[in-house]
Amino acid sequence: MRYLGTYKRMFKHEARLQDLTLHVRDHDYAEVLSPISELLGRRGHEPLRGSLTRCLDTSRSRLFVKTEKIDTFPSRMRATLGLQRSEGGYTWLVEELRNSVEAFRRGAPVPQVAGFGYQRRGRRLVREFFLVSEMLEGHVNGMEWIQRPGIDIESFLQRCFSLFKHLHDREIFHLDLWLANIMVDPTNPDQLRVVDLENCHIGAAPRYAETLGFQFGFFYFRFVREYITEARYDELVSTALQAYGDIDRECFARIYELAKRKPTCRKKRRLLIAQGKLATK
Repeated sequence: MRYLGTYKRMFKHEARLQDLTLHVRDHDYAEVLSPISELLGRRGHEPLRGSLTRCLDTSRSRLFVKTEKIDTFPSRMRATLGLQRSEGGYTWLVEELRNSVEAFRRGAPVPQVAGFGYQRRGRRLVREFFLVSEMLEGHVNGMEWIQRPGIDIESFLQRCFSLFKHLHDREIFHLDLWLANIMVDPTNPDQLRVVDLENCHIGAAPRYAETLGFQFGFFYFRFVREYITEARYDELVSTALQAYGDIDRECFARIYELAKRKPTCRKKRRLLIAQGKLATK
């Protein structure tokens, strides 16, 4: 697994337990390996859709663990050898590791990664990845937040749009940015944080206006539309775009209108960055 060499050096403390290997930044975090093993053992061989998450207590803090089960032989080959998928990028949790580390380095409000690991027997293929990160203690996601009595939806959306700009200024383009991936601290609701960076582009976006159009449109499509009229949302977006200066509004609008109305396969969103095309289901 040479392609993970950079991250093994970054998370230089290694711990092993049976067929599990964990790389952590701080040796004290190695104690989470045992509860991770128990967690995976309790799940058994049941099919897993999406990711399994769990908060683990350590002597220093509570941590958030996310796992990705790798079932098929081609996927295991790619995960072990570092081969990329046909549409680009590594297995999703490896992408999240890479993106989370870089986003944190660039000053984005994301949880800090504490370590990563994998399940592999001897020299056999990788069967599972897991990522260990800071637990956002006391936070709630945006879906929960806007359902609380007395929440001003427009003010919250404006704060979300400021978060978008904060990320964009650091060339971070989250391609799965919806309410559930924005975290709110009820004691300080002005400070928002973003999670789940597995489907993310970091670096210059050749199709900048189209990428913005997708993000604002997708944000509306994924449940914001249930809390505000489309006309009012459009007005808030138009105001938010003033902070971006002279972008191509026609290119923005073309993708924005499409993303507001149709679901988009996350694997196809990468084409938007390079080609300005939005493939929808």
